[in-house]
Amino acid sequence: MSLVLGDFPGFVEAVHGHRPFPWQSDYLNKVEETGNWLDLDVPTGLGKTSLIDIWMFLLAWQCATGQERSVPLRLFFVVDRRLVVDQAHEHARTIQHALESAPHESLTGRVAQALRTLSGESTALEAVRMRGGVDWASRWLRSPVQPAVITSTVDQYGSRLLFRGYHTSPRMRPIDAALCGTDALLAVDEAHIALPLLTTAVDCAAYQRTAFHPELAHRGVQVVSLSATAAADPARPRHHITERDREHPVAGDRLNAQRCLTLWDASTLAKHPSLAFAQAAEQAVDVMLPLVARPVLGVVANTIHTARAAFQCLVARDDIDVVLLTGRCRGEDRERLLNSGQVRELFEGISADRDRPLVVVATQTVEVGVDVSFAGLISENAAAAPLIQRLGRLDRTGAFPWAPAIVIRAAVPDPQDIPVYGPAAHATWEWLASHAPLTNPVGQSTDALRDSLRHGLVINPTTLPALLAGIKTESLNVPAPRIPVLHRTLLDSWARTSPTPVPDQPTAPFLHGLSTTPEDVQVLWRSDLPILDRQPDWDQWAARMAQVPPHPGETVAIPARQLRRFLTQPTADDTTSDLEGMPDDAMPAADKQQRSMAPALRYDDRDNQWVPAISPRDIRPGSTIVLPSHYSGHDAYGWTGTPGAPVVDLADFPPRTDSPATRLDAEPLALLGGFDEATAHAATTAITQASKKLLASEDDDSVTDIVHHLLDRLLGLLPAADSAQPTLGSYSYDLHQRLSQLRTITTWDITADGRSAQTGHAILDATNPTRLLLVPARPQADRIERTAGVNDEDADGSSLTRPVSLTQHSKAVAARAADFAVRLELADTLVAAVETGAHAHDCGKHHPRFQCMLCAGDRLLAESLDEPLAKSGMDPADRTGRRRAARQANWHPELRHEALSALAVHKWLATSPAHTQGLDEDLIVHLVASHHGHARPLLPPVTDPEPVDVTCLMPNQQHVTVNSAAMGTDWTGPDRFDALNRHYGPWGLALLEAVVRLADMACSEEGS
Repeated sequence: MSLVLGDFPGFVEAVHGHRPFPWQSDYLNKVEETGNWLDLDVPTGLGKTSLIDIWMFLLAWQCATGQERSVPLRLFFVVDRRLVVDQAHEHARTIQHALESAPHESLTGRVAQALRTLSGESTALEAVRMRGGVDWASRWLRSPVQPAVITSTVDQYGSRLLFRGYHTSPRMRPIDAALCGTDALLAVDEAHIALPLLTTAVDCAAYQRTAFHPELAHRGVQVVSLSATAAADPARPRHHITERDREHPVAGDRLNAQRCLTLWDASTLAKHPSLAFAQAAEQAVDVMLPLVARPVLGVVANTIHTARAAFQCLVARDDIDVVLLTGRCRGEDRERLLNSGQVRELFEGISADRDRPLVVVATQTVEVGVDVSFAGLISENAAAAPLIQRLGRLDRTGAFPWAPAIVIRAAVPDPQDIPVYGPAAHATWEWLASHAPLTNPVGQSTDALRDSLRHGLVINPTTLPALLAGIKTESLNVPAPRIPVLHRTLLDSWARTSPTPVPDQPTAPFLHGLSTTPEDVQVLWRSDLPILDRQPDWDQWAARMAQVPPHPGETVAIPARQLRRFLTQPTADDTTSDLEGMPDDAMPAADKQQRSMAPALRYDDRDNQWVPAISPRDIRPGSTIVLPSHYSGHDAYGWTGTPGAPVVDLADFPPRTDSPATRLDAEPLALLGGFDEATAHAATTAITQASKKLLASEDDDSVTDIVHHLLDRLLGLLPAADSAQPTLGSYSYDLHQRLSQLRTITTWDITADGRSAQTGHAILDATNPTRLLLVPARPQADRIERTAGVNDEDADGSSLTRPVSLTQHSKAVAARAADFAVRLELADTLVAAVETGAHAHDCGKHHPRFQCMLCAGDRLLAESLDEPLAKSGMDPADRTGRRRAARQANWHPELRHEALSALAVHKWLATSPAHTQGLDEDLIVHLVASHHGHARPLLPPVTDPEPVDVTCLMPNQQHVTVNSAAMGTDWTGPDRFDALNRHYGPWGLALLEAVVRLADMACSEEGS
């Protein structure tokens, strides 16, 4: 396995089918030579996403040549907006696929083998989107040594870096912080908007360098700006294109594309700016279509409301095809949209002889991350930087003789009131008007308007510097935000994730600057939220959300102020854009006037429970909000912000989950299957009859027959499935596939521990016979099972995977954690400490009542076990069975087994075992106490109501007996936590925790 830097052009050609541009090869050589990731000053369209190839090749090259690794293991590609398409993610997936399928002896195969050697994983490179979630199945990376490209937004990455991950469980925050803050390269696209994040990340790395442990001090995040106008430090060196790029046959065409820009003042078309833009855009489409070299136009608006107004005007026509792209869209709906024929055709390239022109209506989501080339562009007036980005999507390859662009000013209010861009949009219009033709389309003939397009201002990377000469560009763009100073005391406060300090400083100012709106909220819709006496049945709402937790595929990020407005004034104008952190100087009117609000449900991450949201102030930034499906607000294209049809409930289709539960409930089934009222009633009747029979059944064969008969009846209510792919906005195909898969399971059981590799679990609700949950059989023993609901929150939440003994699990986790530590090139003493802590992490599960709970509350069974269990095998979705088991075992829901583990380890270390000589004993205790995300710095203050002596087995096979009366808060924890943070650095300590915890999660999913 040999690699040399000169192999890079051949690798790029093998993966992408073309050689790299000169600047790309030069950049790779400079990084290797200096060890620094220079900021990039490269025009749009010249392949800045190739940073992924450069990073990945250098990482593989260092491994193949046996050099000390300095290239980070993870590359975070961050943008400042919500994307419907993520070019960086697709680029990384292309590389991932090439590495997986390459012959072993090929150049690509050698690169893949180097990366596999580095991680010990079968996957050479992971390409993932960062996402939120509250359980183990929702984590976005399984191993701390896996080379990975992670695409993210500013809020998603920045909040995790600062130990306050939005829309995640507080227990998962230390893991996220470790992965984001160590062995990481942060690449920020369009960094002029995301400058606060760059500055904060540089400060975080500086604080990590103050750690006493030299090896972890230098593992902090590294940053690179992919913008010509922003850097965390103006003195940082930048990498530019050279004359070789300008003379390159492909790059040269892109640099000199003939984009001809004309201005239209449409402010007199209509009083409302959105309607004026929509009417002008439709007129512009008619003017432009006969002139363009390809039948594809882009129409770009500044807000979702304006984009939808233009879409409604155009979609009614039968002479064009129209598609709407916005970034604020649920993950499942986005994937459905991207797989639709028109969007696939757009990305693959529009044919010149297409029958009908394709018009793409979009928001800022197309400014970055989308590799498309329009033949004509119609844009709402905006600030200079976003306009230039939009023009970069016009004749992207420079293949056309010329390409027209129209910038439309829809209204001329006070510049301060222009949505999203404010005075910068007005200043940009004045600047363009001094160079480009300005036309009022009202009353103009079509021929005259077409003729004006041919005389437009040519704007491309070659002409732009002259146009900007002598111009104070600050006025043309949204002012740079004021960036607060990150003090050590604030960082220490954020590092305390359990319990979270009160009050807790918001992270938003450090990600977007001061005077910006708070972060988004995550919104999802559920259709099975019952109403009791015309009021929400809050207990049932919370129970059903706990039974089927939210997943990233069903959520959409919405600014908190817009959700408040939707729930209080659903017909009010929605000014939501696809940018993050836009200025918001005033509270919404809904808050000021305390309007009545439609009730919703909010996840309280501090208390780990679902709580009512009944006033605007309950919609708290960073939270997760559940709306009943009939509220509407979302369709096949994304967030609408207006009333309409019920939103399809997608709870049963979580991504990357192997055994999702399926709710047999008429409400979600009706939305998924498109049932009419009669069909929905028939489904309710069938489910009710089956549930009653199951409650009365005592025969396993009878249970299976009842479930099979019910599935057959429900399948009969659906349209016949065919080979066609799912259609936009319809989920009947997916529902048919799911029910058909469940029908193939040969055996069903209703007992709490009856699920196996051959048997599915039917979960009953004795209080509601119109509802039934089906959990499929477990995967085979050699397959990993990611199951929704396995978590660190509940007392038994981490013990709900496949049954496995405590001895087997402890040894497996110790071995996996040690392997992770060795591959991370940690010092031998740290490897040994991590291995010891991992081996002892679950020893507190020896508690007899905990064992009783793992045996479904059967005390006799627990006492008769040959050896203690680590995992019970109970279904996470069976909350009734789990509560019954805990109640019968008298195990308090917040009583933590790791508190007992830490007590036993502390007593064991006091005997000075030879096993731990020379190791950091405080670190070992902390790794044990914190292995479910608590003890940062305190464990929950819950004591054992029935104390007993518990004998625990230590890693050296020594037995230690402790009394469970001492469980609860360890008041030595805060001092220990502070000392460890100083010694290893906040992110270094989090990394050591993550090594143990990710090893625990991996072994649990594997059944070891």
